Amino acid sequence: MKYQLDDSYIDDIPSAVLYRQTMDHYPKSTIGCFIISDSWDEQALLGLKEKSGAWFLLGLQTDNNKFEHLDIIEGIIRCQPDEVNNVIKLLDVNSASTIIGIDVVDIKNLFECGNSFQFIQANATGESDSDLIKVTTHKLVNQLSTARHTKGLFIGMESVQSLPMEAFAYVADAVEGFLSNIGESIYYRSSMTDELNTFHLKAIYALA
Repeated sequence: MKYQLDDSYIDDIPSAVLYRQTMDHYPKSTIGCFIISDSWDEQALLGLKEKSGAWFLLGLQTDNNKFEHLDIIEGIIRCQPDEVNNVIKLLDVNSASTIIGIDVVDIKNLFECGNSFQFIQANATGESDSDLIKVTTHKLVNQLSTARHTKGLFIGMESVQSLPMEAFAYVADAVEGFLSNIGESIYYRSSMTDELNTFHLKAIYALA
């Protein structure tokens, strides 16, 4: 597990950007993301990495298409088409805005846990902050039923105000109590949203 002050990695360049082959130019980023079904080939990906200056590339799998160029990307994240933006937002660790944060080195370490990953998310709405956190955490843990023995996990917490350490501890205890011991391969980040009376949890975990 790792959490730290999030000012350790501040840069004007976004951590993660979703690239399309139809773009006129590729803006700079640290993590280059692309959708596998957009028919990226090896040459196009090499060009993307060079033009974007990305440290590494991640493919987003939104259907059952297989990808043959695993040797030139860091990993694949499975998600639904309507979850793509949330995946990018989670990976954009430069935007973390409270005490719990990680940097792109941690993201790189996460993807060294395997080649294939799953994205999941949960949220709840209501007036009571403590109830919101408990309900959302319960929903997320239920979705982790197939990930008990995962080798790597990244969880993002999103609330309208700075998350107190007690809330972070509740989420961490629930998740880590459910999983097998993977120690330093669990990463957390916290950020803020303008959605009132809402608590979000988003996660990426390595598939066995």
